Parts: sequence; structure tokens; C-alpha cells
Amino acid sequence: MLSVVIPCFNEEKIISKSINTILGWSRDNNLKIELILVNNASTDNTLKNIEKFNSEKNVICLNENSKGKGFAVVKGIKTSNYNKVLILDADLSADINEFNISWIEKNDLLIIGSRKLGKEINTPLIRKVSGKIFNFIERKVLNLNYKDIHCGFKYIASVQLKDIINSLDSMEYLYDLDLLLACRYKGFEIIENPVTYNFDRNSSVSLLKDPFKMLKDLFTLKEKYKSNLSI
Repeated sequence: MLSVVIPCFNEEKIISKSINTILGWSRDNNLKIELILVNNASTDNTLKNIEKFNSEKNVICLNENSKGKGFAVVKGIKTSNYNKVLILDADLSADINEFNISWIEKNDLLIIGSRKLGKEINTPLIRKVSGKIFNFIERKVLNLNYKDIHCGFKYIASVQLKDIINSLDSMEYLYDLDLLLACRYKGFEIIENPVTYNFDRNSSVSLLKDPFKMLKDLFTLKEKYKSNLSI
């Protein structure tokens, strides 16, 4: 049994297709899932579109007014009924078929999708370069050796799941780094899994403004996990 959490920000054009893809995948694999859709302060018809699926018995629609991907993901996981959770971007830029069903048998496991170990399609050069620069900074500041922390594809399995989620402080762009460090602190097995990533040209992340906020949050996380980072 698996919870699939999808944060949704201004995804009115594609969210219905993504939902049907996920529900079809669960039927094809004979896998019981609950699909948790979290509208994240959208200004379009995203909430209206996801609520059309309220009649599906395994679909849960939520609304999160605080803008920030971490807020949406955390709300979705807190609502989940299972301790095995797959997190995906609403556009399925990393497809659900990248999920290995054998992972369900493991516990205290974090899988992070890796575009760097896999393949990127349609990603603009400026984003590739900025991503490499920030990843380099993260690795140096936090003494980490992961090649791609911020891909939207993640899977976490643990009876400690809710405790870990409650410990997170970063609710914006570094929520996934906070999640990784929290799992590492708990002694989880952490695996970078290659994924094929199709870039979403409607991404809401600003290359001009977001890096400054990310750097500030990065040093906050360094202080939070200092005893576990061997810095």
C-alpha cells in the first residue's frame, strides 16, 4: 500500500491527465494506492480541477494556502494513511513508471530521483548551469556527496515518517534538502536513483530571486544538522 503525494501550483492544464496516468498505473500494477493532491496557493483553476476527482474513493484533495512546495508536501504526508510515500511533480516530469515496486518491501529508506545519473530532456542550459553551481555549493557547505537533491521524484518509507515530517523547518525550495538531512540523521538508507526528467517550461522557480533565499536557508540547515555533517 502506497501514498502518492502531488503538490500542485497552477497546474490546471495538465493535472487531470497526470491524475488519470497515476490511477491507471496503480490498476496496471495491481497496487493499492491513495492519491493525495495538494493545491498550493494556485491562482488558476487547479483546485477546481482536482476536486473533480473527489468521487474517486482513493483520491484525497487538499488545499494549502501557504505558498511553498514544502508546505504542500508536508500537508499531504501528514494526511496520508500509509508510511510509504511517493512524491511526484504534478506534471510527472519524472514519470511514475520510474518507481520500483520492490522498494515497498524496505523500511527506513529514502530514494531521491537523480537527473544527473539519469537523463534530462528539454532543460534550458541556464537551468543546468545554475543547478550545477548550487549543487556544488550544497555539497561543499554541507559535506554531501549527492549529485541531485532537488528532483521532484522522491520515495520515503519508515514507521518514523510522521516524526521526520514534523521535524522539517524548510517549507520552500530547500524542503527536500531538509528531508534528506533528517533521514540521514535517523540512519536511513539513502539511494540516488537515475530518472529520465522532462523539463516543465512552466516551472514557478525564479532563477533571479530564489538563489538568495536558498543560500540563506542552506546555512540555516547547516547549523541545524551541524553535529551530523562532519564539517
